[in-house]
Amino acid sequence: MTVLDEAAASPAITRSDLFGVATQAHSHSRQDARRRVCVMTTDAAAAITAAALTAFVNDSFPLQTAMLMPLAWMIGAWSAGAYLNRNLKARILDVRKLGMAAVTIWALAGVVAQFHPIPGSRSMVLFGVPAMVLAVLFARTALLPLARRSSLLAGAPIVVVGSQASVEVFLASSERRKEATQIAAACLTDASTGELTGISIYTLENLANAVRIAGADTVLVLDSTSAQKLREFSWQLERLGVGIAVAPLWQVAPHRVGVRTLGETTLVEVSPPRYYGGRRLLRDLCDRAVAAVGLIVASPLFLIVAVAIVVTSRGPVFYRQERTGFGGQRFRLWKFRTMVAEADKRQRELAAQNTYSEGTLFKIHNDPRVTRVGRLLRRTSLDELPQLINVVFGEMALVGPRPTSARPETMTADYRRRTLVKPGLTGLWQVSGRSNLPWQEAVKLDLHYVENRSVDMDLSILRRTLRAVMARDGAY
Repeated sequence: MTVLDEAAASPAITRSDLFGVATQAHSHSRQDARRRVCVMTTDAAAAITAAALTAFVNDSFPLQTAMLMPLAWMIGAWSAGAYLNRNLKARILDVRKLGMAAVTIWALAGVVAQFHPIPGSRSMVLFGVPAMVLAVLFARTALLPLARRSSLLAGAPIVVVGSQASVEVFLASSERRKEATQIAAACLTDASTGELTGISIYTLENLANAVRIAGADTVLVLDSTSAQKLREFSWQLERLGVGIAVAPLWQVAPHRVGVRTLGETTLVEVSPPRYYGGRRLLRDLCDRAVAAVGLIVASPLFLIVAVAIVVTSRGPVFYRQERTGFGGQRFRLWKFRTMVAEADKRQRELAAQNTYSEGTLFKIHNDPRVTRVGRLLRRTSLDELPQLINVVFGEMALVGPRPTSARPETMTADYRRRTLVKPGLTGLWQVSGRSNLPWQEAVKLDLHYVENRSVDMDLSILRRTLRAVMARDGAY
């Protein structure tokens, strides 16, 4: 088809269409600006608080110098691209960009302190900048997620395109993982006449109307679609100033995906995951150091729990069981004992009550073998604390797939991939529903972590772990 044919095949763009493009684009730019201002305001408040506290604690740090810190942070973060992400709610904590901003400010402060000293410049380098970085990280991890649930950081809704089956799977996954994105409508590509709870249904011919009515800024195509069909979709949507997103891949983290052109073809390239090298060594050292500190800090709590277990039931304080870890190696997992003595011998008689009919997990609601103290420990996840010992010994990590009792030779190929990384004290499965999730969904989450783990993901999981523990959802 020639260029003229293409132009003739596509409907003419009228003056009213151009006005609609400008209006829709202006609306979306206002939403993006509102999200960006919210993030910048949060950063500024955190930086000002850190600067004021530093000046209050350190007499040699003048308030005038302290007030330069928030301005320096805003400039450094902007230059590092920490405020340029269109979909800010998806990457509130971009460690790489925030780290670049922190290093830039630290270096500039060091140069100023060395060659053009101002009152308190050395205190700013030693105390002010670290305090400000910690305050911003806290604000982004603790405060902005609260705003994200409100309309303040909420983005425009999206419209999904696909078969009814694929749309239902996508909706169930978004609901289960409590995604913040609002799905307003679906354009079905098949002849299904079923209903989808909570969203409007349109035919594919009414895609533009669906987007216009929903006020969406993105159309997500779920199923495999020809390049020509996608191109026709984009022609319809360009009049509304709306982008199109395609889901041609399995669940892959953004940092592994790149786009390049080969000839006349646009390629989506997925880089392989990395399991070895200096980053893994640094991760292991950090995990062990944090776990060692955690053991020291929690030692009074360990003593209290140990006394409660000994006083209320017969048996040892700790329960140790063989699990499979990194590289398929077997190790003994430490836990506080939450069941009566010799509980393992009663597992066969309770097999019919197992919540998981498939897989290696054995979970029972109101398990009769659990002691009174053990039930409290499980609800609060305190029974898992002794696994800090496994982390110190290098058998586990702070974040990773939960250690399984299955032996490597009995694992299926996909399940065995969990052994490419160390098992974790907490993981993506724990913060996504824990024992409430079906077995296959739990395996899928673990595989997603194994193949896509990053510092951002680990910090997000650690933050969500506290929320999951407090909610006690799926803990029994």
